[in-house]
Amino acid sequence: MASDLLGLGTQSVLTAQRQLNTTGHNISNVNTEGYSRQSVIQGTNDPRQFGGQTYGMGVHVDNVRRSWDQFAVNELNISTTNFANRHDNEEDLHILSGLLSSVASQKIPENMNGWFDAVKSLADSPNDMGSRKVVLEKAWFISQNLNDLHESIRRQGDVANKKLEMGVERINQLGTELRDINRMMMRNPGPHNDLMDTHEKLVAELSEYTKVTVTPRSNREGFNVHIGNGHTLVSGSEASTLTLIDGVPDAKERRLAMIEGQGIKAITSNDIDGKIGAMLNMRDEKIPYLMDELGKMAIGFANAVNYLQTQGLDLKGNVGDNMFTDVNSAAAVKSRVVAGSNSQADLEVFIDDIKPLKTGQYTLQYDGSDYFVTKPGGQREAATMENNAVVVDGLRIKINQDLASGERVYIRPTRHGAGEIKLALDDATKIAAQSYEASTTLAQGTAEFEIKTAGALKEFEVIVSPDGTQFAVTDTKGNVLLQPQPYPPTDEVTVQGTSFTLTEGARPGDKFTANLVPSEGGNGNLRKMLFLQTDKHLNNGESTVIDIYHDLNTNMGLKLSTASKLTDISRVEKEAAQERVATVSGVNLDEEAANMMKFQQAYMASSRVMQAANETFDTILALR
Repeated sequence: MASDLLGLGTQSVLTAQRQLNTTGHNISNVNTEGYSRQSVIQGTNDPRQFGGQTYGMGVHVDNVRRSWDQFAVNELNISTTNFANRHDNEEDLHILSGLLSSVASQKIPENMNGWFDAVKSLADSPNDMGSRKVVLEKAWFISQNLNDLHESIRRQGDVANKKLEMGVERINQLGTELRDINRMMMRNPGPHNDLMDTHEKLVAELSEYTKVTVTPRSNREGFNVHIGNGHTLVSGSEASTLTLIDGVPDAKERRLAMIEGQGIKAITSNDIDGKIGAMLNMRDEKIPYLMDELGKMAIGFANAVNYLQTQGLDLKGNVGDNMFTDVNSAAAVKSRVVAGSNSQADLEVFIDDIKPLKTGQYTLQYDGSDYFVTKPGGQREAATMENNAVVVDGLRIKINQDLASGERVYIRPTRHGAGEIKLALDDATKIAAQSYEASTTLAQGTAEFEIKTAGALKEFEVIVSPDGTQFAVTDTKGNVLLQPQPYPPTDEVTVQGTSFTLTEGARPGDKFTANLVPSEGGNGNLRKMLFLQTDKHLNNGESTVIDIYHDLNTNMGLKLSTASKLTDISRVEKEAAQERVATVSGVNLDEEAANMMKFQQAYMASSRVMQAANETFDTILALR
């Protein structure tokens, strides 16, 4: 009996000692991030039979249990991903909103209004060279401001790409560390309380970058860790590598991919979420939106001014030249097309009509026989072809060399507009102050009449027939200079060295009168330029040029306000999830102090059992 008593006391002491050790471990790690409280689960030893009676044999340690709630931890990981995405989204909008509110940006509408003021002053004295130079100076400021802001926004795209590379690198590091944790768990049967804390801490950090799903493997072979919508980053003792590959067709829009063995598999980023999702959204959505809107503003302004320049006469009596670079210059029509690096296609994108011009990205695809266009809103439709060109939303996509079967290209009509606008006029005398359109013009249709070259013929009229099928050219006295021709003309019309174009849209009986005789003090064309300040010739007649800028600022402000509210909501959700996890897994010092006293008393009492067993044993020996 003495030996039984000694064994019972020994096991009791050891159990109390392990409870004290575990309690001390909890207290020591009270401030350790990610630590989960541990507790000793003790069990009763199997009893023994003596003389028909059952006697208890003490206690033993079943296991050391980790306080943990899988659902609370999963909820925390999800809320962490959501908060990281919304927080970074808000920060990105702060950066872009800051660019729009910068001094350089605010100078854009200020300089545009200053340009209109300069045009107004020039209209009062069209021959004044000083006033003419001020108009060109204000025009240069507009183009320079747009160029600078475009470049500042474009650089944010480079920053986003760099942050994306760093994020992918950190995800791979976390994947390697999680793989190593799995390997350590597989070396011994466990339980792996402290390793599990480390594992969950790594998963929590990973969930900041992307959506994470963790599933246990059978036979205690660790865990599988999936990111996004099910892409395996860690599988037991093996880890895949996340990488970035060139986009198709835009190589600069690098895509996510997994390196699995010797192969690389591109993965979708639609459900990636977290910081990586915010980075991709910044690069692929927010920055292009700003560049597109600024580009539309620049194109709309330059095109309108250039058009009016060609509708008037300069100080020397010549037809005016473009004040800004042509929106359909050789470089511009090429820059609007983004094709793959190996593409043999040759396309040019011309902006023929400003009013229906849309921002965003079009996708043009060829199936071997037909072309299909996917608009920025996502609508896919068969392409409308005219003279080997695709016509859509005021664009004319000229196809010089067909795409390969199955190939697709991106069309970005306004993406680089703000970066490409330049002052093209360096001679103040070439500002077209005088309008060549005489007051006797009677045009009720939508046809556009433009003088291309001023020759010997200075005054004439272009008259559309009563049935609208022909046109003729006469002098101001009604003498026929060009016999009736089919309307509309297919090319430039030249009469006595003077060339003009006339588009379709004229009504029967419309009359266009031109006066190419220089008139000192003529300012009719300048007065037309002043109307551009209030002319709603963008967004299908809904917006002026400056409206585009103000709408852009308003939209960015609304997006930032919404993002701030969503961030606050997700922060509260994350804090609530953290509290739920802390309720289950957190260390309470008051509780641990009470446990320390309880287990200490148990240890001392168990020691007395061992002492009693020892004294009993000595007494038995003394009887001999």
